[in-house]
Amino acid sequence: MNTVNSLLLGMGNGVNAQLLSKPPSHATKPRRQKTEGENTAYLRFDDAGRLVESHGDIEPIWGVKMLKAGVPITDIIPNVPQRQKKNAAEDVFREIVELKYFTALIQNEASIPITITEVSAPRDLRISHFPHVAGIVVVSATTLHVISANSVFSAALFGQEHLKGLMITDLIPHFDEYLNILTEEDNVPLVDGMVIPAHSFRKARALLVLREGKANTASLFLRPYGLPSRHRDGKEIMVDVQMRVVKSETIFPGNLTPDINERPALDDERGAPVAVTEVVYALWITYSRQFHSIMQEENNFPQSPSAKSPSIPQQPSPGQRSPILPPIETPRVDSPLIESQAQQSLLSLQLNEAASEPLTDKPVQPMPEVRNAGLRKEMPKKKSISEYVILEEMGQGAYGQVKLARSKRNPENKVVLKYVTKKRILVDTWTRDRRLGTVPLEIHVLDYLRTDGLRHPNIVEMKGFFEDDVNYYIEMVPHGLPGMDLFDYIELRSNMDEDECRNIFYQVVDAIHHLHTKAHVVHRDIKDENVILDGEGRIKLIDFGSAAYISKGPFDVFVGTIDYAAPEVLQGKSYGGKEQDVWALGILLYTIVYKENPFYNIDEILDHPLRVPYLPFSEDCIDLIRQMLDRDVDQRLTIEGVIQHSWMRPAALAAAASASKVK
Repeated sequence: MNTVNSLLLGMGNGVNAQLLSKPPSHATKPRRQKTEGENTAYLRFDDAGRLVESHGDIEPIWGVKMLKAGVPITDIIPNVPQRQKKNAAEDVFREIVELKYFTALIQNEASIPITITEVSAPRDLRISHFPHVAGIVVVSATTLHVISANSVFSAALFGQEHLKGLMITDLIPHFDEYLNILTEEDNVPLVDGMVIPAHSFRKARALLVLREGKANTASLFLRPYGLPSRHRDGKEIMVDVQMRVVKSETIFPGNLTPDINERPALDDERGAPVAVTEVVYALWITYSRQFHSIMQEENNFPQSPSAKSPSIPQQPSPGQRSPILPPIETPRVDSPLIESQAQQSLLSLQLNEAASEPLTDKPVQPMPEVRNAGLRKEMPKKKSISEYVILEEMGQGAYGQVKLARSKRNPENKVVLKYVTKKRILVDTWTRDRRLGTVPLEIHVLDYLRTDGLRHPNIVEMKGFFEDDVNYYIEMVPHGLPGMDLFDYIELRSNMDEDECRNIFYQVVDAIHHLHTKAHVVHRDIKDENVILDGEGRIKLIDFGSAAYISKGPFDVFVGTIDYAAPEVLQGKSYGGKEQDVWALGILLYTIVYKENPFYNIDEILDHPLRVPYLPFSEDCIDLIRQMLDRDVDQRLTIEGVIQHSWMRPAALAAAASASKVK
């Protein structure tokens, strides 16, 4: 890996900095983004701009079975260009097609994003709408300017293909005020790796509306449904935002310097690389018609008694660590902000409870009990961090710290302690277990993996855990003293031969094969920093903070590291987890072989041929990488296909021979 690599998303943090800065090396091809399926309708208008004929997905888009003939186009698509006296009708429709991106007005007066293209004549229009859109927008932490965004995503949601240079408040009004509430008033530290979940932004917005005296404050607290965003045509679309703080070091060539708040380079300065380190915000923005448009109707318009209320969208999945927000101050029951009504006291009570409820004090549904739990010894008596002497600081991330320690009672007993700060544990990552109590999912998974029959030599072993008022402490068996992560190992070992690469990679694959086929767990954060080597080439897979049980899928929230994220995840599609682990393995093997990432930015992950600059090893190695990095999820290798691939065979035979010797 070269100096372009930066620290991102967790301890060690490995994303290629060009992910945030490098322009695409090719023209990005249009890419269809389908999660729940693209809805398409066809409309024909007359010279006066009135509807003549319509067919296709009328009801999925507008919420009515049919559009009445004679309706003016402005009743269907309000912000289309208006016809001037001198303009011919064809000119107006050509302008509509040229602008392409608009919002449509649906039955409940909410706005949804649509794309308009011409069919066979200027007045024959094809209307397409994606009911679910998701993508990442990278924003400068200092200026709040957009640094990077996928053009397909930004066009589909905001109606603008190029967001770079815009203020994030142009897209999400009041975003700076939401951040101020979270940081200045709720003391959320925006440190590298910190994740602020969607419900924190919703509550920040609710508090902002409360202060402004808006009438719908109660509904915002009791049924928060997202943040208002602004489309190109000026209409409001509700979205959800999850934010990850990223510390990025970017190498700019002399002729490519940041264009945001940067002075022009002098002639004699050009040609010298410029290193820029900055904190950026990676915003995971999602729009779901089911939640944002329908719930907008419920919060703003009368609802028929028979109408059913959809459930609140699922919060980010296990492994996404977030801060806890202190209780939000709410008005007294007799506050003039709450309109007088028959159920005023009940509503006020609910409002106070909803607003002051901590974000991390309510565990999710109990998890299934760990198999064979009764075969294990009872949990030891309560421990304290004071029983350990800290020997070395091993790393730090948004969740807490990792330290090497030894027991005061038994100085020979060394352990790796992972500090998990309680106030940064996301509500949905709590699990209940009869034996363990209420614990973060990471502890539940690690405890499950030390059950008889589920241990694996290449998976980190948890010895135990304890807690105090501030942290959980996960005790893990050290691997190599000192151990080295694969990120650093690749940097130091510039001349690894094929057998060494294969041996390291085979062990990682064997660990993932065990997780997928025996433990039924997905890791969801495979990367070089999460592979630890001892001095003899043996590896351990670590950091199960993003892990999840396969039975809890499909998942619909991004976790892990952007560099290793599969394209379908970045497109906002639901995913099962196993296929995405295999994609990450493909990125990992490419990184081991070429010492750099195969894709330089989000656009390239979505649509760019795999770079094969040279063939350092056999053709089989490249073939395996290609099959793991197949963008067609159905055609991508399974973990069984990976471990049985011809390039893996020598390592598999060596592992089998070694195992027989041990027996």
